[in-house]
Amino acid sequence: MVDDASVLPPDMLRFIETPVAQPLIKGRNTAMVGSVVFALVLFFLLRQFALSSALASLFAAITLIMNATVVWLRFQSHASTPLAVNLNHPFMDTEPMGEARVLIQMADGRWIAPGEHRVRTIPDDLLGGFTLVQDTEDFPALGHFSSAKEVAGTLARHLALINQAIALCNAVNEVHDPIEDARDREKNDSGLLERSWLEDEEVVDVESPLVSFFRGKE
Repeated sequence: MVDDASVLPPDMLRFIETPVAQPLIKGRNTAMVGSVVFALVLFFLLRQFALSSALASLFAAITLIMNATVVWLRFQSHASTPLAVNLNHPFMDTEPMGEARVLIQMADGRWIAPGEHRVRTIPDDLLGGFTLVQDTEDFPALGHFSSAKEVAGTLARHLALINQAIALCNAVNEVHDPIEDARDREKNDSGLLERSWLEDEEVVDVESPLVSFFRGKE
């Protein structure tokens, strides 16, 4: 299941290079241009208040640097997503012609195939940061995913995009959603517990909230 490679295969594209990510690049460019325009307007306004050119330029430059830094950091939180897909993945916005693939980059640079299950992170007490695991009952580890320097919001965005990519990959490959399997098992188990409760206690019309919830979904 794990593809150990430090070089991204030629048929794979990083998330930021996919068509669905292009609005992020256009948004970054637009915001950068807006920052420059705002800095120029600020410069001329300050000059109207009889400030020297040097002082007005200083204020305008500081404003430009601050705005550009915010724009860049927001863009990087998406652009740095350690995710790659192949041409058959829905992120490519084309009709798939074969099997869709997803790869995730670990902290050491390796690209791995996560499998069909969604993923999550757990704290890594040994290496620091977080370990990537499959979101199943026993949480099998996939590898060291990020360092402790990762911003919590950025990490959450990365995981959201990765799990969306896995779900879409499963849809193209016609893999039944493991989450739905878990829900079906939980529903069946709840039904067995309910029958056992009624038989042992001889009580009628008694339902747990969990059983009522799943029964309402039918």
